[in-house]
Amino acid sequence: MQKRISFILLVQLCSIFTFAQTPYPENYFGSPTKSGLSLVGNFGEIRPNHLHAGFDIKTNSREGIPIYAVADGYVSRIKISSKGYGKVLYLNHPNGYTSVYAHLQSFNIEIQSAAKRIQYANELFEIDTLLAPDILPVKKGDLIALSGNTGSSQGPHLHFEIRDTKTEAPINPYFFGYLIKDNVKPRITELVIYPLGKTATVNGKQLPKKVKPLANSLGYYFNKSDSITVNGDIGFGIECFDTETGSSNQNAVFSIELQSRGKRIFYSELEKFTFENARYVNAHIDYVEKQKHNNKIQKCFLSKNNQLGIYKDVLNNGIINFTDDATHWIKFIVKDFSGNTTELILKVGSTSKSKTNEVPENSKEGVFDCLKDNLYKSEDIEIKIPSCALYDDLKFKIQRSAAAKGMYSMLFHIQDATTAVQKAYILSIKAVNFPPSLQSKAVIVSMKDKGNRSYEGGIYSEGWVTTQTKNFGNFAIAVDTISPVIKPTFKITDKANVDLRKAKSIAFKVRDNLSGIKKYRVTIDGKWVLCEYDLKRDLLFYDFENSIQSGKHAFKLEVSDEKNNSSVWMCNFLR
Repeated sequence: MQKRISFILLVQLCSIFTFAQTPYPENYFGSPTKSGLSLVGNFGEIRPNHLHAGFDIKTNSREGIPIYAVADGYVSRIKISSKGYGKVLYLNHPNGYTSVYAHLQSFNIEIQSAAKRIQYANELFEIDTLLAPDILPVKKGDLIALSGNTGSSQGPHLHFEIRDTKTEAPINPYFFGYLIKDNVKPRITELVIYPLGKTATVNGKQLPKKVKPLANSLGYYFNKSDSITVNGDIGFGIECFDTETGSSNQNAVFSIELQSRGKRIFYSELEKFTFENARYVNAHIDYVEKQKHNNKIQKCFLSKNNQLGIYKDVLNNGIINFTDDATHWIKFIVKDFSGNTTELILKVGSTSKSKTNEVPENSKEGVFDCLKDNLYKSEDIEIKIPSCALYDDLKFKIQRSAAAKGMYSMLFHIQDATTAVQKAYILSIKAVNFPPSLQSKAVIVSMKDKGNRSYEGGIYSEGWVTTQTKNFGNFAIAVDTISPVIKPTFKITDKANVDLRKAKSIAFKVRDNLSGIKKYRVTIDGKWVLCEYDLKRDLLFYDFENSIQSGKHAFKLEVSDEKNNSSVWMCNFLR
């Protein structure tokens, strides 16, 4: 037993040593917070349509926590948006890396003043500006911002990244010495065995087989009833997660390895990736399982078009061919960055008996090659799918049904929402009985459950409406003629004399029924003023500035949606 414990410790130490043999500086960057690092989420977590690009650092569920520059450098980019990262700062450092601080509440006085000048110069709340090195230099430890909950954040925290400055590729912050206390082994919650060939089977069926491992003090094991018999080309998938010491958050593991007969068949590792390829996470996971049950099964085999770039030493795309009558031992090795390792061995019985192929081998009709451009065209719909937009070759399916009330085309069922798309494809639908007066308001909508509609864009031309989308599902032509709704959050009895002498701000709920808010403009006495937009709360608000003098003023708010339907709200207020 003592030898076994010593061997395990040696393996873990070797793992940590291997991770450390990188060109990344481990003692260069400091902490962006003073209270230490505890993570809500870590690098490489599976998120909708992307991998998580950094650390989500806890801020005790509060906004306003001081954020500090992790090294000398300069503010190279300021971005403010109602979506995504919200208010975010990018700091370039002389060692070739960029640190990123996102979902901020506000910047320090100097940076805030610079951002405000840019906003007023462009008369826009949302900005994305690159700065020269001599504009806003910073020193390690300088206060640069306060933490917040802006953009698409679902709760107060700091999103922190380190990127390669030249390529903008995000790199796992663990490599830079941000080692979070972690003595907890990764957990494995489910395995899936996939028949991949036309005659491949799992337990005699051409359907995936799910197996949930059990755990005790000795490790993982399976029920005797979980016997697996396979034939043909087989792929394996695994659902797993890691937790740090003292935390219940389910974070990403660092690496996943699959072995057969003692040989590495598949290996993935979360060192870095590119934003350009991050959406390939949809090829990495079992997308159908994610859409239907929200399970995150990571496939240990590669789709025909998978350019995610986190793989090493993959044999035969991770696919194992079973054609003998024998027993095979499939081994999964899952590690976190601290070297904590979990292993699981699955006993698989192989059979030489294959299932008769019921589909002729030469039947290629209606199959889209994922590496080529593909076109479907009929008298009422046209679909142009560019090369590498699909992850695997696709048996293309399309159906039609009667249009719902208020629609101006048939309802087209294109594949289904469980088929993922990497790049946008062009969708054109023939309009039926379309009023000429509404051509500028034409849109394509996707029909969701319970009749809910989602805006997919659309331009009308010569009887057709065309858009680009990254979704499959149910589509039809509709119109958007309804203007956004503006509702003040404060009580008003007389718009001619609104008393705001004691108010620090003025706020409005702004909602649109379909295409979404495209732009807004606020003026006081005819001059543009800076009004912030919090998309997730549908909130527009203006914080009164000292330049607004005592007396009576004219306030005007104009809001437009993507189809140029607009609303105006005006009042006169006292200050």
